[in-house]
Amino acid sequence: MNKNAYIILLIMATHVINCSSKNSFHQTIKSFLRSNTIEKNEQREFSVASIHSLSLNNCNGSITVKTGPKKSLFLRTIKRAKTEIIANNIDVITDITNGNHLAITTKNNNKKKNGLVDYELIVPASLNITLTITGKGNVFIKDVHGMIDVVAHDDITIINTKQRASAQSLNKGSINFANTGGPVEAYTRNGNIIGDNIAHSCDARSIKGSINISYKKLPATGSINLKTTSGNIMLALPTDTNAQICGYTTYGTFISDHEIRLKSYATKLNKTAWNKFKKEVDGTLGTGDATIMVQSTKGSVKIIETQTT
Repeated sequence: MNKNAYIILLIMATHVINCSSKNSFHQTIKSFLRSNTIEKNEQREFSVASIHSLSLNNCNGSITVKTGPKKSLFLRTIKRAKTEIIANNIDVITDITNGNHLAITTKNNNKKKNGLVDYELIVPASLNITLTITGKGNVFIKDVHGMIDVVAHDDITIINTKQRASAQSLNKGSINFANTGGPVEAYTRNGNIIGDNIAHSCDARSIKGSINISYKKLPATGSINLKTTSGNIMLALPTDTNAQICGYTTYGTFISDHEIRLKSYATKLNKTAWNKFKKEVDGTLGTGDATIMVQSTKGSVKIIETQTT
């Protein structure tokens, strides 16, 4: 048994005697493990006079992107590893030779791919950004007004956009959008999707997770497409929303606070008809300009009416 294992056992024994808090115990262990990690910080600055887009491909580690001065791009990297040798075998490669594009890549030269790199970027708001994390790590983006494309395996948060923003979480991550001015695309295998104060088209799909979308205004040319296999859907729409709405749930129920003018059809008033009425909707909100499709296999669907401000 190595030294660290003995210390962890001592922490556990002390915790049992002195503390009954599960969270406190986890924090103690995390604090100990972090204190035994090597950190190496580097900072770089780039002139963005000719840079219109940026791509970052990371192996393991989080990525945070915020906006700053229009003439410079600031890059901070934090390498984390158990030994200095492992940290030194991780390279951050930058390439600005391909026209107006800055490409940043993490190259892990360790055989077991140990260690990680956390990225912090301050960029001009107008930059188009593509981010990829092939391993573990969360993504946080705020105030970027260019086009955004993110592929990761953990949580993704995108706040204050003006153009298209696309996010894919391929493992157990959730996706959060807020204050979006452009179209939104979200896909997650095993996580929730939350959109707050959306103002354009939204395409959100989750295999195992709920979807909760709140609109401040749905344009006449906009569209909403929400689909989940195992999870509930809640869609909050302003009172003055105008859209064709179609949706269903296989095993849940469909509820709407909005008045929906249903398309007419002939049916017998029997058990099958009442069951269908609770699970399917095909009709119109207002003048029916935009389009809305909501589908959940194992969950329920609820349309909430919010007051226009």
